[in-house]
Amino acid sequence: MSLKVYAPATCANLNVGFDVLGVALQPIDGSLLGDVVTIEEGSIDTPTPVLYVEGPFAHRLPHDPAKNLASVGWRRFNELLKEKGVKQRPLRLTLNKALPVGSGLGSSACSVVATLHGLNLSYGEPLTRGELLRLMGELEGSVSGAVHYDNVAPSYLGGLQLIMQEGAQLSGQLPCFDDWRWVLCNPGTSLSTAEARAVMPSH
Repeated sequence: MSLKVYAPATCANLNVGFDVLGVALQPIDGSLLGDVVTIEEGSIDTPTPVLYVEGPFAHRLPHDPAKNLASVGWRRFNELLKEKGVKQRPLRLTLNKALPVGSGLGSSACSVVATLHGLNLSYGEPLTRGELLRLMGELEGSVSGAVHYDNVAPSYLGGLQLIMQEGAQLSGQLPCFDDWRWVLCNPGTSLSTAEARAVMPSH
């Protein structure tokens, strides 16, 4: 069994939609802009999780695979599997980190979404879409300092998402113009979400 899952880059905090609007992005030429996770069957003698990291921005991630957000997400996913009585399998994950870290394009969300969506598919989707989205928000919050869904929701669900964060439905898709074109400018500097949020006023 081999499964590849792609999670696209996103743009969030759109105008008045701070923390409540986010959109999935695709380059005009149809190329990929995001991360890819490959899931393969592992060896029964190999402890899980086993994560390999590659790609142009792999060097920007923690050297210890256990500290990688994909590994952290995998461990939490396994905990939920145990609660549901689902037997775990030895797997091998490879994260192709193709999105710049600290770029404002939802880099951590890409890793989280590709990993968790891929794991859920590989087990026959034991987690509902809502459960998976909540887990994605939890992991995103662990690195940004606050649980928010404005990057993970559009990366996972696609399109333009309105984040509600209340009730059973966390996010809802809004209509988009078919001919919308977004111009993104990345100066090449790096700034983590946690650092950016730290300078904001409390109200």
